[in-house]
Amino acid sequence: MTQLLISVKNIEETLIALNAGVDIIDLKDPENGALGALDLALSAQIVAKILHYNQFNMMRSLNFSPILTSATVGEQHVDLNALMKSILQRVAMNVDIIKVAVSNLEALPNWQVKFNTQEIAKVKANAKLVAVFFADQEVNLTLLETLSKMGFYGAMLDTSNKQQDLLTVYTKQALQIFTQTCKKNALKSGLAGSLKLQHIECLSEINPFYIGFRGGVCESDARNKVLIMDKVVKVKKMLQERNKLNDLARQSSSLALLS
Repeated sequence: MTQLLISVKNIEETLIALNAGVDIIDLKDPENGALGALDLALSAQIVAKILHYNQFNMMRSLNFSPILTSATVGEQHVDLNALMKSILQRVAMNVDIIKVAVSNLEALPNWQVKFNTQEIAKVKANAKLVAVFFADQEVNLTLLETLSKMGFYGAMLDTSNKQQDLLTVYTKQALQIFTQTCKKNALKSGLAGSLKLQHIECLSEINPFYIGFRGGVCESDARNKVLIMDKVVKVKKMLQERNKLNDLARQSSSLALLS
C-alpha cells in the first residue's frame, strides 16, 4: 500500500495537508533547492501542530493512524559535524523521518565510517533516516546495502532539476529495480520528483512505500507557489483508488498461482 507524502513550507499548508488526510507531511523550503531545509523555528511550530493533531485524533479513535513528519536538512554541509547538527536539531524536535542527500554524504571524507547513527538514536530511539538519491545524477545502487547496514530506514529517488519529472529521467523498469533493491535490503522506498496526477497510476504499480508531491499540488504546478487543497485531495483520492486496484490485482495473481 503506497502512502502519500506532501511537502509543506508553512502552517497554512500544513493544515491543508492534515485536512486532506495525507500520510506523511514533509517540511521543506522549495526556494532553497531540491532538498532545501526549512527554518528551524517554523519547523518546530509545524511539528507541534501535527503532534497535537495526532494526539487529539488518537483520543477520539483507536483506529486513527498518526500522520508522520519528515524533514530535509539541506544539501551542502561543509563537514560531517555540520550535517549531524542539522539532523539532530530536527530529531530533537520530534521529526519522524530525516531526509539526507546521498550527494552530500559522498562529498564528506570517510562518511561510511564516521557517520554515527547511534548518536541519532540516543536523541530519539525511533528516528528514521532516509537517504535521497537524485535520479538525474549517477545512482549507485550498491550503496543501498551499505545504508541498510548503517541503520538507515529507507532510500528514495528524487530529481535535483525540477524542470524534469522523475519518469522523464528514469524508466519504469529502473524504478522497479530501485524499489526491489530497497526491499531486498530492508529499506523503505520513496519516489518523488516533479510528480503530477498522471504519474500516480504508473508509480503505484511499482509499489513504493510512498510517493512525494510538491509542485504538482501547488498553484500553476509551481513548487514555490502555494499548496492547493483541491489538488492534494485529488491526488490522495486517486492514490487510494489505485492502491485498491493494485491490491486486488496482486490477490488475483496469488490465487491464480495457487490454483
